[in-house]
Amino acid sequence: MKNKYLITLVILSVLCSSCYSFKIYPKEYRKLKNEHTRPNAYVINDTLKEELKILKFSELFNIVNDSSSAELKIKLYPLEQTLVCGQPFIISMLTLGQLPVYLHDMYLYKFDEIEKGMATQRELDLKIAQRVWFWDLFVFNKRFEENAGNAVLGEYQQNSK
Repeated sequence: MKNKYLITLVILSVLCSSCYSFKIYPKEYRKLKNEHTRPNAYVINDTLKEELKILKFSELFNIVNDSSSAELKIKLYPLEQTLVCGQPFIISMLTLGQLPVYLHDMYLYKFDEIEKGMATQRELDLKIAQRVWFWDLFVFNKRFEENAGNAVLGEYQQNSK
């Protein structure tokens, strides 16, 4: 009988700690829209699918398929991620997912803007946290690429000032 309670508790803990959403910091970046003109850009290495989706969601450039109609070219680099410690999951499991925990992973998004033979390298540190909480079961902003795109737009505009 005790084993049934223990197994039920473990299953509930796993289920309750598996609901997640993404949060962008600072908060101003969450609803940011690009107000500037968007130049046409051709992505040289469009095989990096996740990075390309992030660039599209950032709305910094109009991505075109023809390099002759592009004002500049973009060379993407793989997204670099540094994971953080998973100790907050213990708290989430002990509280059956009722206490939200944040995992502040570090992401580095890099790309080159090539315009008239001159390359400008952009390195943007994305401040995105993954929140794990039972009530995030009912949240629908779980797309990392969309949230990362907003963070790229915010960091790009902040670094351009």
